[in-house]
Amino acid sequence: MGNLTKDKFGYTAPVWSPIMTDAPLIINDSENLLFFYEADLDSVNDILPEGLEPLTEPPVIQVIFNHSFGGCAGPHFGNYLFPLVKYNGKPYTYEHFLMVTNDVAMTMGREFWGDAKKICHTEWVWEGNELTVTVERPKGLTLLSAHFRIEKPSSPEILNSNHYPCLALKYIPSCEGKEEPDVHQYIEGNLEIIPSTGGNVELWSGTGSVWMPSPTDVCPIYKLTPKKIIGAYYLRCGFKMDYAKVIKNFLK
Repeated sequence: MGNLTKDKFGYTAPVWSPIMTDAPLIINDSENLLFFYEADLDSVNDILPEGLEPLTEPPVIQVIFNHSFGGCAGPHFGNYLFPLVKYNGKPYTYEHFLMVTNDVAMTMGREFWGDAKKICHTEWVWEGNELTVTVERPKGLTLLSAHFRIEKPSSPEILNSNHYPCLALKYIPSCEGKEEPDVHQYIEGNLEIIPSTGGNVELWSGTGSVWMPSPTDVCPIYKLTPKKIIGAYYLRCGFKMDYAKVIKNFLK
């Protein structure tokens, strides 16, 4: 009889060698490109699940290109497209497109909050005060790119005006082949900005562009092409992700 009882399990599978630790999940130091842009209303509505609607008209998309230097997921890159939405009258950032570069960061999203993360290839290139970011999946197919120039310091208080709780669609199909999934929920989480290892939250504004150069229907984010950039920033900080809560269980 097996001796590996539940009291000996790690936090995640494989329970004998868990891939991640318990919450809170901490990224102690990272650099980030943060963009806000206006997108096409019909295209945004097409990717929103039931009950969600754009927070504003025209709708606004938040884009984060993250380069984490350490923390519980180790060094990695993360790339995120989050439409600003409202659900039951409350504002959220809806977690639509999430791609990262290691399996720990992917698991942290998928198993902890239900984020629909995938693995990708990401490259950051600095030249003087300019930065380019390229996101590929598979290698050689560019799904998302950005170009940014640092210009002047900004107050981190700017971040508060568009910093909303996260809303994720957690969906796990039936392992028995049933039409009804095993899990179908809306999850509310919170990404807290904290000082980096150096003790600061550093924010710079600048000029930048975001584009989706590959019109592939395998990953059709090109439909969310920016119509107008309304904010572009470079952010140096840490992040804290704690326990979330189920705000809608579709199986009840």
